[in-house]
Amino acid sequence: MKLSALPGEERPRERLRRRGASSLSLAELLAILLRTGSRGRDVLELSSDLLKEFGNAKGLSRATEEEMLSFPGLGEAKACVLLAALELGKRIHSEKSEPEEGLPWEKRLSSLAAELAAEEREYIVGLHVRRNGTLITSDVISYGGPDGAFLDVKYLLRRAVRLDSWGLVLAHNHPDGTLGPSREDRMLTDYLAGRTKMLDIRFIGHYVVANGKHVSIPLPGEA
Repeated sequence: MKLSALPGEERPRERLRRRGASSLSLAELLAILLRTGSRGRDVLELSSDLLKEFGNAKGLSRATEEEMLSFPGLGEAKACVLLAALELGKRIHSEKSEPEEGLPWEKRLSSLAAELAAEEREYIVGLHVRRNGTLITSDVISYGGPDGAFLDVKYLLRRAVRLDSWGLVLAHNHPDGTLGPSREDRMLTDYLAGRTKMLDIRFIGHYVVANGKHVSIPLPGEA
């Protein structure tokens, strides 16, 4: 819908002032940031076209500067406003995160799933756990591309020994959004379960995270 077709009181800026930002659609929030449209399109149409190109807020958060600048009608000034707003959102989310030391490891796993939801590369993260189930720390062990990452098992285990970890949790994201473990994921789970047992460290689990969710890969002997 064209901005000019809306009654004055129903336009994004006016509705924000009367009802708050939460009442606006994503396209309307973008329209407020962009302020003006481009040749042949008003600002609401430009915002809608942006969402068609990138899909949703998650897609926008993944967009690079080059992708923004190459979008027809956006221009350098508008692209910079959007990139700055998206980065601000990421930093606010980061500052809201609780200090991880002493958290239940399950809570850290849930927050990790949210943090990695928009990542286009695969990350492998180790969570080092005390006997009481709280977190000592979490480490990004490695990261790769969209198709996978290499795990340095020796480094992971040395780190667990140095931290005197009672338990170890491994998590990695699937950038394509699938939660199902691959054959390699299952093989790695079985291998780590054996190696940690030799070190008297409990292998609590291996998790796949995607789209803000996580699933456990069955350990050896589990159904």
